[in-house]
Amino acid sequence: MPKNARRQNPKPKENWKNPPDDKKSIFVRSELDDYGLNIYEFRILAHVARRESPKRGCDESQENMARLCGMSQRMVLEVLKVLCEAGILRKEKSSIRRTNIYRLNPGSEWKHPRELENIRQKGKSPKTQKLQEKDEQINETEAIEVEVISKKNVLAEEE
Repeated sequence: MPKNARRQNPKPKENWKNPPDDKKSIFVRSELDDYGLNIYEFRILAHVARRESPKRGCDESQENMARLCGMSQRMVLEVLKVLCEAGILRKEKSSIRRTNIYRLNPGSEWKHPRELENIRQKGKSPKTQKLQEKDEQINETEAIEVEVISKKNVLAEEE
């Protein structure tokens, strides 16, 4: 889990009810499922899609999105930047409120998934990039240690 994500579980509403059985609870197109979004990007996209209205779009504050989606405000900001840069969402300025308005773009406006990793790196702060590089180094070291242990086990079995 990235360092700037908080492990919070959003609290369910007190008046929650089971969804009706006459509709599927969720439908995800295969193009979206295969796009390569990480769990944070997917969660924010789902939240914006649920909250978007034809007239107002999704005008929820980043603070509320963070609270409802169980992540930090910084993570929400970075994810929204990535989704907008990838062409999945578009950001509009609100004429009456301080918050931005987010709308889903049609699939024809999405950038190719190959560009996603470059978009993610471009949108990160230097501090976040350093933390991610450190995590990658730790993961690489752990992978090497596992490989060494495996080789030792194979050698021990051959003896």
